[in-house]
Amino acid sequence: MKDKILYYFYRCFFGALARLPLSCLFVISDGLCWLMIHVLHYRRRVIRKNLLRVFPDRSDAERLAIEVAFYHHLCDLIFEIIKLLHISDEEMASRVEAEGIELVDECARQGVPCFVLFGHNGNWEWAEQMYKYCTEPNTFCQVYRPLRDKAFDDLILHLRKRFDSISIPQKQVLRTVLRLRHEGKPFLVAFNSDQHPNSDVMDHWTTFLGQDSAYITGAEEIGRKIGARFLFMDFAQPRRGHYRITVRRIEPAEGEQFPYTISYLRMLEKSILRQPELWLWSHNRWYISREEYNAQQAKTSNPRLAGD
Repeated sequence: MKDKILYYFYRCFFGALARLPLSCLFVISDGLCWLMIHVLHYRRRVIRKNLLRVFPDRSDAERLAIEVAFYHHLCDLIFEIIKLLHISDEEMASRVEAEGIELVDECARQGVPCFVLFGHNGNWEWAEQMYKYCTEPNTFCQVYRPLRDKAFDDLILHLRKRFDSISIPQKQVLRTVLRLRHEGKPFLVAFNSDQHPNSDVMDHWTTFLGQDSAYITGAEEIGRKIGARFLFMDFAQPRRGHYRITVRRIEPAEGEQFPYTISYLRMLEKSILRQPELWLWSHNRWYISREEYNAQQAKTSNPRLAGD
C-alpha cells in the first residue's frame, strides 16, 4: 500500500511538472544545477576524482568546465525524463533525430536478433525514440536493473511504455531472449552496458578511458547463443534539449576473448571524449582496482589468508 501511494504521488507531482514546456523546465533545471554545485555538492568528490583520472593532462580550469557542464546536463536529463509523462510524439520527433536505423531494419528483414549496446551517455531514456523510426516490424526490448525504490521503479517503467517496448529485468534476460528466439519473431534488445559488473563477476578487464576497468560480458555471451548481430548506439547533443542518435555496426576486435564488447567500449570511448559532459561522471565506476579485486578473491578462496 505504501508503494502504491508513493507511486501515485510521483505520478501526480511529476505529471504536473511535465505539463510545463521544456523551456520552463530548463529554467527550473538551472536552479537545481546551482543547488547541486554550490549547496548540495552532489557527488562532487566522485566526479572530480573521475575527471582527474581520465583527464590528468588538462588544467584545473578545463576539468572544472567539464564538471559544470556535466551538472547542467544531469539536471536537464532529470527534467527531460520527467517530460516523458506529457510530451507529444511530434515534439519527441523534433528533438531526437536518428541515423543508421536501416541497420536495425536489415536485421528484422533477415530475421536476425539485434543487440544494441550503448552507455549512460546523452539521454538514454529518450533513446527509445529510435524505435519510432524503424520501418520493419520488430519487438523492442531493453534490459534494466530494478531500482530499490519500488514506487519510482514503477514510474520509470510507466515512462518507457510510451515507446511500446518491453522492459526485461537483468536477471531474466537469458530466459526472455531464448523465448523470443523460439517464437521466431524479429526482436531488438538494448543493453545499457558501460558500468562496472557485479562485484562477484569482475573477471574481465581492459583499458577504458585510460583506466584499468572491469567490463560486462553478458550481452555478448547471450548474443553468441542466439546468433545476434551487435550494433552501437552513439549519442551527440547538437543543442540543449536535442539529441542525435547514430546506430553503427560493431566490428569485432581481433584477438579478443569478447571481440564485440571490446570494440563497443572503444566506440563508446570516442563518443565520451567528443562530448565528455554527456557521460555519467557521478558514478563511482573505478571503485576497485584489478589488484585489489584479485587480492579479495584470493582471500575468499583461501581461508587462511581471509583470517589474517
